Amino acid sequence: MSAIAEASSVPLAKSWNWPVRDVLKDLRVRHAIKLGLAGLLALCLTQLLPLPHASWAILTVLVMMLSQYVGAAAVKAIMRVAGTIAGAMVGVWLVGNYISTPIVFLPVLFVVMAFATYQFGHFGLRQLPYSYFLLGLTTLVIATDGIAAPDQVWQLGLYRTEEILAGVISALLVSTVLWPRYARDEFLTSAHEALLGVEALVPARIETPARGVVTNATLDDLRQAFAARLSGLINLRQAGARESSFFSAQLPHYDAYLVSLGSVCDLALYLAARRLTDSPIVDRLRNELEQVYRGFAEEIRILSAPRPPGALLPASSLNAAFADLERKLTEVWGHGFLTDQSIAADVTFGSHFAALELLRDELNTLRDITNSLPRRGHPQPKPISSLVGQPTIEWFWVKIAIKGGLAAVIGVTLLKWIHPPGAASIPLMAWLCASSGRVFLRAGGSGDRHGLQNAFLGCLVFAGCAIVLLVITPLLANYLAMNLALFFVLFGFGFATARIVGISFGMQLGLLSISAFVGLNPQQPVSSQTIIDTFVGLGIGLFIGAAVGRFFWPVLPQKVLREDLLGILADLKVLLSGDPHREAVQIRLALRSGETYQAARQIDLPGRWRTTEERELLSVLTMELVVLAYRVKHFTALPGDLPQAAEPFLRVPLQRLRTEFMQLLDAFTECLRIGSTRRDLPTVDSALTEMDEGLRQIRDQRILASYPVKVPLLTLNIVGRYHAVASALNMVRSLIAAPQIRSGWGDYAL
Repeated sequence: MSAIAEASSVPLAKSWNWPVRDVLKDLRVRHAIKLGLAGLLALCLTQLLPLPHASWAILTVLVMMLSQYVGAAAVKAIMRVAGTIAGAMVGVWLVGNYISTPIVFLPVLFVVMAFATYQFGHFGLRQLPYSYFLLGLTTLVIATDGIAAPDQVWQLGLYRTEEILAGVISALLVSTVLWPRYARDEFLTSAHEALLGVEALVPARIETPARGVVTNATLDDLRQAFAARLSGLINLRQAGARESSFFSAQLPHYDAYLVSLGSVCDLALYLAARRLTDSPIVDRLRNELEQVYRGFAEEIRILSAPRPPGALLPASSLNAAFADLERKLTEVWGHGFLTDQSIAADVTFGSHFAALELLRDELNTLRDITNSLPRRGHPQPKPISSLVGQPTIEWFWVKIAIKGGLAAVIGVTLLKWIHPPGAASIPLMAWLCASSGRVFLRAGGSGDRHGLQNAFLGCLVFAGCAIVLLVITPLLANYLAMNLALFFVLFGFGFATARIVGISFGMQLGLLSISAFVGLNPQQPVSSQTIIDTFVGLGIGLFIGAAVGRFFWPVLPQKVLREDLLGILADLKVLLSGDPHREAVQIRLALRSGETYQAARQIDLPGRWRTTEERELLSVLTMELVVLAYRVKHFTALPGDLPQAAEPFLRVPLQRLRTEFMQLLDAFTECLRIGSTRRDLPTVDSALTEMDEGLRQIRDQRILASYPVKVPLLTLNIVGRYHAVASALNMVRSLIAAPQIRSGWGDYAL
């Protein structure tokens, strides 16, 4: 009987355990549990010490747990504590000496808050900005509370430091011990997923028009999907560099990976859109070309496959297949393949071969970077020094700093002279809302667009929270009930936000609402007026921040997009001019692509009458400029000199083309800067015709017949890359001259 019971218990145990394991594998569930436990631990610490305001410990947990990666938790904790102490000292000094002198108190508070906002925004991808954020936060909190009780300002400063420290310890323990996440591993996992999408673009054989044609719609869908993945990788890079010392130490490697990954996708798209068709040279090289294609697919599968830490990538057949292709080219070179087909076929083959060669090189680069990237459980290699220029003032963040300081001062002024309800929440909410437009945009939001509408919706959310609390507050008088309620609230918040990189507008509302809920301390009798006043104060601060953010240098998707596109054009001109720091410019171009993708998705053209194609025009323009950036990157990697035999025929046409490339970029810049659609944009068609004529003379006169095959291939490679850049420029030219593009730059939707 016992044996029967034992046997029957095994499948029962399996049926019970497997669903639980599957649930716990979900990233959202894990993060939700961690956030709930960290919040309970922080609440417990504030009760044991005891500390009067558990809400600040919970708010600290919420903000720190947004940083989900292990590797710099201790550094971040130190930065938060240092910033808190510095902010407490500044706040105590400011309130203790100048609270009765508004003409000094308010300007000094403005300077402190503007400085903290600027430094937090522009400082870069290191852990130090957290200390500036806490400097501003703690200064503002003490200044707010000190207005009502200036004689207790020292005690307030001590309490705030202890409460934030309790939150730091709680978040540090839980995030380190329970299901720790590593930015290094997740970066590679996300990159592998992006590479899997590229594999579908690489054909396994040479396709004729009758056997397979990739439509433009399919390519656009694949390009959009890859852009979304690349944008997520860029956001992960931002988070990992700010949260993990190990990640930031190898940041140049990750940046180089992003650049090569984008190049791989662009080259795969280029090959898919311009597949080789039947021609004499293709017929002779068909077997070797198909081996190269299979080698590409094999290499991408290897690079995108998971591997244990420390294991090197296995070899693929790509390099051997490419060597066979080059040997076969050498064999057939003597048969005059440049003379038995048209110039168009020559250029097509040359462009295709150049793309194949570039794709091979980029995949080899990805392999080298992947093997050199540190993984969890292995020694951290020596940090890599990146190119750092002279410090400059970032005027965008200067404007954001002014907005943040202004919102904080307006909130404190209302407290001091009007005494509105919920006074303690107003300045903090106003400061965060006014200075977070760019943060919201990078997280997939609309920046300051719809700012006042979002403020109204936020007030409706606050009203709902107040109604719920009015109903359930009597039920939370029990300590166990309060803890369970807090856990489930944090669990829901963590589940909903686990996959969002950054802070969205909705997340900010959630952070402050949960903090306000804990700050009410419903274990003791709470009056209805207190609950209502708390959320009214949050609503007032929300409207102040939205008004300041919307009317003073608003962060609008169309303006951010235009600035980023102008930055892309400026960087392209720098590359074409032969800047010695090409790597830094290429990294800037790759990183801009992520924000341009997010901004383009948030732009709504005015008027319901516009078609879907017109609404997507800016998005297409953005994608084509990113494509142009990769084409220019490949173009500038060409050798400096033409083969000597081809120089008399091609030197002048190529110089003219390069000059006309720069002129077109200048014209694009003018169109974007002034919002016009010039009809007389210059073209490169005549220079292209001149270059093709020079190539025809080289072929007809058999100028390169006595040279090794590498010389004509290099010539075709150069011509093919010029054609690729010219094609991308012409596509951008046709889009930027469209009259609908002008309507995309307007300031719509308050």
